[in-house]
Amino acid sequence: MAVKAVEMVRKIRDKHFDETNGLSVEEQIKFIKQKSKKLQKGLKIGQHSSADNRAQTTKV
Repeated sequence: MAVKAVEMVRKIRDKHFDETNGLSVEEQIKFIKQKSKKLQKGLKIGQHSSADNRAQTTKV
């Protein structure tokens, strides 16, 4: 399966444009910071769960 990176980036960019259209610079900064925090939380949860999965499989 081929990854359509350009298409994916365009969709994300267009979605963010629609969500931030009409926002002030300060509001745009807040938007990006909120997205960043959400991503970081998701990555931390993902790292913990994969570490837990590895620990469980090595115990078997």
